[in-house]
Amino acid sequence: MRPNSILMIAMWLMLVTVGCGGCGRYDRRLVQADSLMWTHADSALAIVVALGDSTLSDGRNRAYRDLLLTQARYKAYQPITARDDSTITRAMDWYRRHDGEREKLTRATLYKGAVMEELGHVDSAMIYYKTAEAAAYSTDYANLGQINTRIADLYRIHYGDEQICFEKYLQSYRYYQLAGNKKQQFNCLYCMFMMEGIIYHEQFEEIYTKALALAGELKDEKRMSRLYELRCRQLLLADSTRDQAKRIALMCLDQYSQYTSNDLLLDLAYLYIQEGKADSARHFIGHVEESSSPGQQQRIAVRKHEILSMIDAREGKTGSSAAHLAKSNNLSDTILNSSDKYGLQQIESALNQIQSQKSRTRARMLMWLLAAVVALTIITIVTMTATHVRRQRRIRAIIQNMQKAQIHDHDDLVRQLDDKNGAVERLFANLMGLFKYYTGNEVQSSSTAQVEQRIKETIVNVANDDFWVTLRSFLDKKYGGIISAIAHDHGLKEKDLRFIELECCGFSNAEIAIMMGYSLKYISNKRYSLARKMGLETSLQDFLLRQMAENVTFQDNQKQ
Repeated sequence: MRPNSILMIAMWLMLVTVGCGGCGRYDRRLVQADSLMWTHADSALAIVVALGDSTLSDGRNRAYRDLLLTQARYKAYQPITARDDSTITRAMDWYRRHDGEREKLTRATLYKGAVMEELGHVDSAMIYYKTAEAAAYSTDYANLGQINTRIADLYRIHYGDEQICFEKYLQSYRYYQLAGNKKQQFNCLYCMFMMEGIIYHEQFEEIYTKALALAGELKDEKRMSRLYELRCRQLLLADSTRDQAKRIALMCLDQYSQYTSNDLLLDLAYLYIQEGKADSARHFIGHVEESSSPGQQQRIAVRKHEILSMIDAREGKTGSSAAHLAKSNNLSDTILNSSDKYGLQQIESALNQIQSQKSRTRARMLMWLLAAVVALTIITIVTMTATHVRRQRRIRAIIQNMQKAQIHDHDDLVRQLDDKNGAVERLFANLMGLFKYYTGNEVQSSSTAQVEQRIKETIVNVANDDFWVTLRSFLDKKYGGIISAIAHDHGLKEKDLRFIELECCGFSNAEIAIMMGYSLKYISNKRYSLARKMGLETSLQDFLLRQMAENVTFQDNQKQ
């Protein structure tokens, strides 16, 4: 076989292996549909619909399909029916039973709420939105942003509470900032700017400026058009700014005519009737089209009848004007009555209390997890220490030699102190018996506290007072009285001075922790607290390195 053929076969096998490994967890067609969800919802829906349950290998993929099917139908603006409720419920129930699928559980619960809202069950929708919020990771900014947007819409459409609605949109905007999603940031700002009372809000201009900048960055003429329309509408709320509102409306109609909305036509009709130009007002009213959304169509009908009433009154048609005004009022009452039946604040407050109870339950579960982590940490320490068996056997010998030698030659002392690995190995040697005990059968009947106590007792027996006296004497000789100077200048406690002595020897965090019976986290905090206690402007390590270097240089100069 030719070398080129062998190479091609090897590359083909590698690609097959990599490809299978990447899609082993989920069907690649589902992953593809998920990636298209935000940009091409129709394509995502077509892919998911083509996949029946029989074509999928396991429950994990079938639950994923149910989630994506509901999500794609919702994003493709397909009518929501009872079948969507049962489909998303299957997905949500599966993710509740299986750990490790928290993001998808969050998404499934979110779209369960969306389905309930579309079916008219607003109180149930709030329950599922809050449940999804409780299930989400704190860093799952995209889903948290979407959840808060949905809750804000509930308050805006069904409850009419602008203050809470504004706060929810603002929270959603901050989540989308963290997620880096500029399109959703714009949508949140647009929704805040759409509120009737925003013109009197202290953040009115700031929100408008940010939204305008985002529309420019996105280079989206449709969003720019909608923003200008909304700016015109807000200015109409202030009687003194009608001329500015008219200029913006006409500019928007001229530059973005392909995106002209019913709201802009109604605004222009209102502006012209205020100027007494009934014909121009009727012209724009005549171009208002039917809306696909029943809620939006009802809102547009209210404004349309209100403006027609004003036009008829201007033309002297009193009866027709009164009839249009009555229709406008009746439609407004219908909208208000439908919103009054939902007490969303009370529902959300109750759900917040439930979430607090669940948090306490979760805390108890974490206690068991913490116990497992502690046990694993101890095992890890013992395992790491066992790899240094040869080093452990030498620690005690070098400490005894340092005590007996009484070496007066400076160079010999320097060489012994520089051998930091030897010092650590000898200290570990005294723990050998304990490690054998811990890793043997006896550990089954011993508690973690007993093992820790024996470690501390072993260290105390080895690193006795004579050891610390000798070590301090050596360091003072090597570095020109560095420890004595620090003790005199800063008035530190004995334990603090011992910590500094080990730092001067160059021991690692793990070595210092074992020799002094501290935790690794305590070592990092100890360095910081000592530096602050000594009034240092640099870190403790930098200060000691500089002092040792300066003292050694000074001694060398004196020798010369």
